[in-house]
Amino acid sequence: MKLTTQELEQMRSVDIGAVAAESLPDVSGMTFDNALSRKERISRFLQTVKNPYCFCIGGVGVKIEFAESGPSEYYGYFYTTCPD
Repeated sequence: MKLTTQELEQMRSVDIGAVAAESLPDVSGMTFDNALSRKERISRFLQTVKNPYCFCIGGVGVKIEFAESGPSEYYGYFYTTCPD
């Protein structure tokens, strides 16, 4: 499954203040297996968090934002690397 531009925009537009932290997946204990490929690590992360922009760390809701003028490497990677 690939994420569409529309799906990414919907995920990115979530108002973290309107989301209860306990409803978000908690990634505080998540580890990354560096023996896996980058694609597989990102795929596993997406399977866990569902929304790569909003998740919880230790009971605190977190929203990741990127500057429009910043690198677009990860944004583009979500289009091609998603769980099936």
